[in-house]
Amino acid sequence: MLTEYFYPVIAYVLGSIPFGLIFSEFFGIGGLRQKGSGNIGSTNVLRTQGKLLGALTLLCDFFKAFVPCCFFETNNEIIHLMILAAPTLGHMFPVWLKFKGGKGVATYLGTICAINWMILVMTIAVWVVLFVITRISSVSGLTAVICSLVAYEFQANAIDDKSQLLTLLALVLLIIYKHKDNIRRLWNKEEKQI
Repeated sequence: MLTEYFYPVIAYVLGSIPFGLIFSEFFGIGGLRQKGSGNIGSTNVLRTQGKLLGALTLLCDFFKAFVPCCFFETNNEIIHLMILAAPTLGHMFPVWLKFKGGKGVATYLGTICAINWMILVMTIAVWVVLFVITRISSVSGLTAVICSLVAYEFQANAIDDKSQLLTLLALVLLIIYKHKDNIRRLWNKEEKQI
């Protein structure tokens, strides 16, 4: 169908909706880009706007990837891979914010859930364990998304798609890049706990 060529564009647009910024301005104290880390993601919303808006941002950032990745069906492999990547890319590089967006963890989780919910379960298990131990969001988030690639391989009997794995790998590398300031602070032992 001709319409399927628009799926990646729609997925990008959905991914680029800055829910953290919207919730901050309409229901919080505002000024999200000037507070905390200046990031539009759920961790900074949690720190600066409170638990409720932080949780809402996390859920919305998750579902803005899960919905298109789960429901946009196509037999075209290239379009399929573009749909998988588009929401996270939209979140990281939203056109309306001059391509300065979030770090992509929550949207990436929505993507892997659409692929296989067991990958999400294993990824979240890693996140929870490390967060309980360290109380540092960047440590648990980065380690969890890296481990999601291992979880993908554990599901190899059900999923045999190397191009899909490479797409996820590219997203993980981008997530790591977007966390470069966090990694620098971790190296200097300056990263804050939650």
